[in-house]
Amino acid sequence: MLKFFLSRMVPGERVITIDLPKMETADDAVDALAAIMAAVCAGEITPREAGNLTALVNSYARAIDIADLVKRMDALEARINGSE
Repeated sequence: MLKFFLSRMVPGERVITIDLPKMETADDAVDALAAIMAAVCAGEITPREAGNLTALVNSYARAIDIADLVKRMDALEARINGSE
């Protein structure tokens, strides 16, 4: 019963809007993290929301890094196979 009442009294996650710069390279994550930090400092988002956004930005930056690495490996393999 207590769990039921707490779930009704404690607010759930809210939808937030924050302007983040476009991330085309993993280095762009620094600018995105700076925007998140500025939003926390301005009181626009909570530190917990910032943590969730930071995890998302970090995951996206890792995905960009992996995609770039795959492209580089493919290019190297093409050079190796083309020179044989």
